[in-house]
Amino acid sequence: RALGINIAMMSDFHGDGHPRDPGPLRLKEQKTYFDVCHRHSDRDFLIMPGEEPNAHFGGHYTTVFPRPVFWTLVRQPGQPLVENHPEYGKVYHVGSAADELQMLEAEKGLVWQAHPRTKGSSGYPDAIRDNAHFRGDRFLGGAYQSVPVDLSESRLCEVRCLGTLDDMNNWAGPKYLVAEGDTYAKFPDDDTYQHLMVNYIKLDRLPSFDQDWSPIINSLRAGDFFVTSGEVLFKSFSLEGSGDQRTIVADMEWTFPLEFVEVVWGDGLKTDRKIIPATDQPPFGRRRFEIPFDAKGKKWVRFAAWDSAGNGAFWQPVDLLNQKGSESKHRSTP
Repeated sequence: RALGINIAMMSDFHGDGHPRDPGPLRLKEQKTYFDVCHRHSDRDFLIMPGEEPNAHFGGHYTTVFPRPVFWTLVRQPGQPLVENHPEYGKVYHVGSAADELQMLEAEKGLVWQAHPRTKGSSGYPDAIRDNAHFRGDRFLGGAYQSVPVDLSESRLCEVRCLGTLDDMNNWAGPKYLVAEGDTYAKFPDDDTYQHLMVNYIKLDRLPSFDQDWSPIINSLRAGDFFVTSGEVLFKSFSLEGSGDQRTIVADMEWTFPLEFVEVVWGDGLKTDRKIIPATDQPPFGRRRFEIPFDAKGKKWVRFAAWDSAGNGAFWQPVDLLNQKGSESKHRSTP
C-alpha cells in the first residue's frame, strides 16, 4: 500500500496449512484466508486471495478467481466434483487436471506457471505445451521475476522469462507474463521496491473485495496490462493500422537514461526482433515512439523498453492472427 500499489494478488500455497486435506481442515483455513484478505482491503486497496496449489497441472502454478472459491486438491472415490456444503456453500473437489480445468472454466478463473523453467517449475511449461489445460484460454502464461539474477543480461530475466514468453506464443497463444514477487516474510526495515516487479492493469475502477473481480481477470486475459520494474512506464500503447502494414505507437516516460527499445515477434516457429538504440534520450525523459512494423508472415508481436541500468517494461504480445480484418489492437493508459 505504501508503494502506491492498489491490488495485491496473493499466491498463498498454504505451506503451513493442510493443502492435501480433503476438506475439514483446508476449507476452514481457506475461510480464514478469505476473511483476512477482506479485512485488510478497502476502497483503494484490494487483496485478492490467489493460491499456488501445485496439484494437477505440473510444476508450480498460480490460480486466481473473480471471487473467493472454496476447493480441495483431492477428490475421494465416488465424491462429486461440486457439492453444496452446509457451511461454505459451493465447494469443488479436484482430483485431476481435467477436474481443475473444469473448475477454472466454470468459475472464470485463470492459471499461470509460477517461475517457469526454474525451481519447482523446471521443465515447465515445456512439458505441458500440448496438454488441454495449457492450450485452453484459462492458462494465461507464466510469471515474471528476475530469478536467477544474471547481471550480464541487457534485460531483466531475458533468457528464462522473456524466452519462455516468446516460446509460449510460438506454441499456442496468446500467452502472457504476469509480474510476481517472492517476498516470503517482510519486516519494517526490509526494502521492497528494488526487487518487486509490478503489473499496470487497464481498469475503469478498482472493485472492492465484496464486488466482482471479473474486470481484473478479464483485463489480464485480454493482455491489457504491462509489466515494469518501476523505472520505465508506458502512458499508452497501440498497434495501429490494418493488414500487413502496421505502426507500433508507445508513449513512455523513464527515470534513468534509456538504452534501447525493441519490437519482438514470432512466426509460430522462431522469434526475431528489431532493436532501436535510444542512448540519445536523457534521464527523466518522455517520448512517443512510432515504429513501422511489417506483419506479413508474423503470428504475434510485442514491444519493450530497457534503460542503462537494465531496468525495463514490456507490453504483452499482440496476437496478429486473430485480429478482425482492419481492426486495430489498441491498448490505452491503464
